Amino acid sequence: MSRSMAGSAAPGRGRSGDRVRPRVPWAVGTLGLLIFGAGVPVFAAAAAPETPASPVVLMPLDQIRPGMQGIARTVFEGSNLEEFKVEILGVLQGAIGPQQDLIVARLRGDKVEYTGVVSGMSGSPVYIDGKLIGAVSYRLGNFAKEPIAGITPIADMIKVAGPVRAADGGAQAPDLLGRFVASRSGGDSPIAGPVGGAPRPGPEAPSLAAGGGFPGGLQPIGIPLVCSGCDPGVLRYYAPIFEAYGLEPTAGGGATTSPSSLPLLPGSAIGAALATGDMNIVGIGTLTHVDGKRVFAFGHPMLGTGPLEMPMTQAQVILTFASSAASFKIANSTPPVGTIFQDGLTAIVGEVGRVAPTIPVAVRIKSGAGLRDFNYAIMRNRAWSPVLLAVTTANSLVRSVEFDATASLALRCRLDIEGYPPVTFEDLYSGTNPGQPVHLSLANDTAGIFGFLVNNRFEEPRVRNAEIDVEVLQGSQVATMASLRASRTEVRPGESVTVTAVLDLYRGREWEESWTLTISEDTSPGDAEIVVGGGPALDSLDRRVIERQVAQASSLGDLVRLATRQRRSRTLYLRMTRRAPAAIVRSEVLPDLPLSIFTVFNTPRLSADTTLIGETSILEMPKDLDVVVVGGRRISIRVK
Repeated sequence: MSRSMAGSAAPGRGRSGDRVRPRVPWAVGTLGLLIFGAGVPVFAAAAAPETPASPVVLMPLDQIRPGMQGIARTVFEGSNLEEFKVEILGVLQGAIGPQQDLIVARLRGDKVEYTGVVSGMSGSPVYIDGKLIGAVSYRLGNFAKEPIAGITPIADMIKVAGPVRAADGGAQAPDLLGRFVASRSGGDSPIAGPVGGAPRPGPEAPSLAAGGGFPGGLQPIGIPLVCSGCDPGVLRYYAPIFEAYGLEPTAGGGATTSPSSLPLLPGSAIGAALATGDMNIVGIGTLTHVDGKRVFAFGHPMLGTGPLEMPMTQAQVILTFASSAASFKIANSTPPVGTIFQDGLTAIVGEVGRVAPTIPVAVRIKSGAGLRDFNYAIMRNRAWSPVLLAVTTANSLVRSVEFDATASLALRCRLDIEGYPPVTFEDLYSGTNPGQPVHLSLANDTAGIFGFLVNNRFEEPRVRNAEIDVEVLQGSQVATMASLRASRTEVRPGESVTVTAVLDLYRGREWEESWTLTISEDTSPGDAEIVVGGGPALDSLDRRVIERQVAQASSLGDLVRLATRQRRSRTLYLRMTRRAPAAIVRSEVLPDLPLSIFTVFNTPRLSADTTLIGETSILEMPKDLDVVVVGGRRISIRVK
């Protein structure tokens, strides 16, 4: 065994250049499998890190000189650790960030000169004279003619391990899924009438990658995102969210059901699991340094979230695919062997044997072919859990035998949050938007409500589980509002008026739905507006009100109540409104206020918690249908 190989396999650390005393080897014990959720493996014991043959010695950055020769270790195929040569070119000051330098080196050897710097190589340890200097972590652009790499100094990687803060303990995270969906949809104008709105531009898609980097310059080596059991179309649709963070989704990966018997060694392949179960989504990189139960890897961020709790796996590299653009590794991931608890600027840090809490997700698909159950465990994270719920839900639908893009889907979803009543909602979806197929619409809506509750500003919700039941119905069951009329345009208080909506079924018949309204005796004279439409159409009219209700919510309980009140696309709503003082107070709408109360709410002392509005709802009458209602219509009547 070479001197570098012996030193790199040893756990332990100290100050730069210090000799680290060997630790007592930590044994995991008998192999086990803990089941969290129905049929979802979330933890399997790993082989213990090897006992060091000699202590690890770290080389400080100030001893690095151009022209030095070293070796690096990684896995190109299988589980065999292979060495390649490294020639130091110099130290780039402030390349990663303020006071965060980067060692620049040329890689030598038959394999690396053929493949170049490989995605999945992030974290490959580099040694000079048997001393660990850092991890291969950056590359110089794409289509490079020679393998030039950046090496993150080991001292900067070790700093990431402490002090440890609680994961998800801060402010709201970016709404990755919401911004992505809005950027693709671009808004709509669903209500026909004299006040129809223009299309509403959506927020920009997520663009800030965790590792940054400019094309042609030094940038973090890509992380292959191994996606086993994932539909290529679903993966392509959601890929921009992952790619913005330096993750490279690949549908060709796989997952093993049994734990690896191989020890965790510097240079071996390691994975960070975003989702496990019937679909696995695992980022693959290389382990750099072992310190007892702790392991350091990648040499750059994965998601850039700081503290987190993500299942850590091992990986078995099937092959390294050479490409003139960017070579990458194809691998199988193992069941989780620990937890990644830090995702910092210079490294990810994990702990072997620690179980990462995950969110169990059960998706049940009922169709003519029978009932299929899919089970997953997704990472607990305010920003990423909604994305993962959307991906797993959409993938479950497409992977059903009788999936049909023209079918209608009946949804029923239940979210269990510790300390709160279950959040349940149901709706009907049909192919109404060519740019967003039905399975994606259902998945995005479900994950959007989930994210609305999980990524709140009040507290960290403990989501026990998510249950999603979908029934596949044959044919596209969509109806549009063709027209709206009233039996009379003038009415006195106490009198009745009949309102009739004409609906046009897609490739089908027209039919009418009618309501008979009795005008209350105490209704003030004046104009009133009647709007009839599906749930999304009315929600678009109430967008400002809904936004103010959310903004003025004072607890997660308020948000839970708002989530359970959402309107449905399979319901036809009639709403009558008129000009009258109203207010939103602490997320509740107070309609038709007396002028004296309205004036009190308009004082500076209460204005921070109150939004005054000049329109009040007289009544709202829902009528459940068996079709998706698209759009709406409005008319006016006069109360004498």
